[in-house]
Amino acid sequence: MSRKTARLTPDRAGGAQRADGAPTPSSVHAKVDTLRAVLDVAGPYLPADRLAIARAAAARASARLELSLSHTTVALAGTTGSGKSSMFNAFTSLDRSPVGVLRPTTAEAYACVWGDRDGGEALLDWLGVQPRRRFTRESALDGDDEVGLRGMVLLDLPDVDSIQPAHRAEVDRLLELVDVVVWVTDPQKYSDLVVHDGYLRRLATSRGGFVVALNQTDRLLPANLPQVAGDLRRLLDEGGLTDVPLVATSATDEVPGPPARPRSTFRKPDPSKSPLAATGAGIAGFAGIRQLREMLEPSVVGRRAVLERLDTDLVVVLEDLAELFGGPAPMVSPSVLADGFHRAKGSKDRLVEAAEQYAEHAAYGLPKVWFEAISEAATLRAAELPAALERASERVNAFDKGGGWRRAVGAVVPGLGRKAQDEKDRRTKAEYARVAESYVMAPVRDVVTAYSAARAALMDL
Repeated sequence: MSRKTARLTPDRAGGAQRADGAPTPSSVHAKVDTLRAVLDVAGPYLPADRLAIARAAAARASARLELSLSHTTVALAGTTGSGKSSMFNAFTSLDRSPVGVLRPTTAEAYACVWGDRDGGEALLDWLGVQPRRRFTRESALDGDDEVGLRGMVLLDLPDVDSIQPAHRAEVDRLLELVDVVVWVTDPQKYSDLVVHDGYLRRLATSRGGFVVALNQTDRLLPANLPQVAGDLRRLLDEGGLTDVPLVATSATDEVPGPPARPRSTFRKPDPSKSPLAATGAGIAGFAGIRQLREMLEPSVVGRRAVLERLDTDLVVVLEDLAELFGGPAPMVSPSVLADGFHRAKGSKDRLVEAAEQYAEHAAYGLPKVWFEAISEAATLRAAELPAALERASERVNAFDKGGGWRRAVGAVVPGLGRKAQDEKDRRTKAEYARVAESYVMAPVRDVVTAYSAARAALMDL
């Protein structure tokens, strides 16, 4: 299963049209069902850390699918002084989010909804945004200026480097829930991205919508913007974020210099072209954020970022789980274990060895986590095996006590004694097979069945 991570692109003509293979509500629901099926059958045997991540992803996707898919949540995130709150105010044309440069001032998230708030309220409840920090944008006075953002829910988050641990925890919580993240940085501190590259890479690979905004570009001379933007582009590429678009913004003035020529792809750096992903030409709204609006509008209008984020999140988790599965489980004859028990002759060590050998056959070629689970299942009741086999032998001997006449006759009739012994050996193997089934094979089969069912569910994707 290969991961197809959709990215925001400045495709103004796209609108509601989606490329072939784009996620739909039904396809995302199918992935949720698959993930739940895998967790239901294989959960007891999966590593705790991966299990927790997978369960969280399933719960997150299920909850988001129950909420408005006509609204796209866009979070402005970044460090102290990067201008997130100023950008929020520039988008909304409302001085609602407090601005500060010396200390973090955004303790809780602020949210602004473009257009009809129906459905958006439940979404904001789920995000945990307090009612007093919710606002509405777009009115009749705007004409069509804001139609490109209709359905957007813009959030101004606390600073990721806040001195308050509760603020940082709130940022992490919301970044797991929102559909699109705009990472805001500035010309003075953009190189700090190298410190956050692991943080950014994790965010970027778990969603379809992720943009880096080089803010406060009004502080740069027109000739300096390409140099700074190019250096930031290089840092993103070196950090494994080659697919993440970069735009230039200013929350207080215009972006300096003439509009840059947009790049259609960011997979390979090309010094001959601008490192910026959009021009902002022909875009409504405040001049300093038009490049960013150009990136956001197609996903907001087309309602695509929500499903792309959920789909990417689920695919990342499903691919992570798929690494724990290999080929089909091998078939093992029951006689392998019964014969091993017979040869052990009651020795506990040899009985355990026989169970372990059976487990090795049953888990041959499977990934380590399943090999360990099968081995544990095979030896879980090892301490009970000597007593269980002794009782099996007693059942065989009890049957033979009623056959004294056969032994007497067998002593004088050639071949009959040998036949009686063969019958006893057959009954002994049958009794040992019953013990093997109950104490070893059935527990192993439970694990193998879970493996096969989960593997089949993953193969169906």
